[in-house]
Amino acid sequence: MKPACLLLLALLVSHQALAAETPVPPKTQISEVVELVAADKFDRPESFTNPKQPGTGGWRGGIGKWSIQDGAAYAIQEGPSKNRPNGHEAVCEHIVDLGDYVFQAEFKMGTSPQVGFVCRDINKPNLHQGRILITPEAIWLQKMSGIAKETRREELKRIEIKIDPNTWHKVTIEVIGDHWFARIDDQTIEGHHERFKDRKGRIGMVARGEGAQFRNLALWSAKPKS
Repeated sequence: MKPACLLLLALLVSHQALAAETPVPPKTQISEVVELVAADKFDRPESFTNPKQPGTGGWRGGIGKWSIQDGAAYAIQEGPSKNRPNGHEAVCEHIVDLGDYVFQAEFKMGTSPQVGFVCRDINKPNLHQGRILITPEAIWLQKMSGIAKETRREELKRIEIKIDPNTWHKVTIEVIGDHWFARIDDQTIEGHHERFKDRKGRIGMVARGEGAQFRNLALWSAKPKS
């Protein structure tokens, strides 16, 4: 085969591989996807390089211990310390400067009593904005503010529902202006708050205890559905 043909074949294979790696935007309710910001399958050790440093997909395990096990990110909560006598949930975030967004991931709780999907603002330090929290018994949405001991929470909506901790579930989150809309499998939950309008500086997930797994994360910038 001629060199030019070999080069063309290599470029075609590379393009097909890249297309296969690029996540397909989810079906949305209140938004339109604009541009892919970051994506990671969490199926390689390189997804987490050094603690508190971004891996190949840009997400960083900031608190707790994060590793790749069985083709997914595996979370272990930070243990008790002098500064945090009760320990701290494991936190993995992507640093951004983003307005409206769409986020999608798969999760399995395992032995973790609670997982969540969160965002913080662009202040220094980044202050909490909002989060979806999930247990085997319920899903709820809360508006947040502050950081550390100054953290404040306001529950906007709660749904009592059974979530199998040993099954993989898909979550899609849309944040457009003051409107937060989330779908966990076939269950939806939504709420409105002015706090959600602020620009986002960190987006990611959290997990209590040990055993939660996450995979196939993708984050897009978005705009209101026309």
